[in-house]
Amino acid sequence: MVKALRIVLIAVLVVAVAAVGAVVAVGSQLSAEDVAVRVGSKTAGIFLNLRNSGLLPDCAIGVEVHGEGKEGRVSLSAEFHTTVMEGNVMRMVKVERVCVGPMSVVKMRGAEGEGYHIMVFGDVEKVSVYHVYLKFESGKTLHFHVMAPEGSQMGGMHDHAHSHG
Repeated sequence: MVKALRIVLIAVLVVAVAAVGAVVAVGSQLSAEDVAVRVGSKTAGIFLNLRNSGLLPDCAIGVEVHGEGKEGRVSLSAEFHTTVMEGNVMRMVKVERVCVGPMSVVKMRGAEGEGYHIMVFGDVEKVSVYHVYLKFESGKTLHFHVMAPEGSQMGGMHDHAHSHG
């Protein structure tokens, strides 16, 4: 009887460890979809749908954007922002994190989505390709790039992107 109980306990333990391993293996599966950029004077906005196809939530806690142009690398800085209405005035406010739940999408499309977007500062007019690196609480980094619209500023939008999970 004791031997049978031990076998059952060991079997339950093995199944539990396998289940935890499966959840961790699936974890957060992140991708950037429908990426676009709007270029202004000294600033640009990067908009995307951030998808988590995994079983665990994750939060983007950092963003780096590197610019590439005709003259080589372009120095840029970037932050997560959200759009908020205060009275009749729409403002952008810096946020420290953007969280995406399991099996869900956060529409980082500014006022057209859930308010979030990536603000980029620097010589954005010289950039032809934006390389974006999102850093997550899980330790993962999502890299994707988006092409700048040719010859456009303020309101110009382009949605060619390539994502690396």
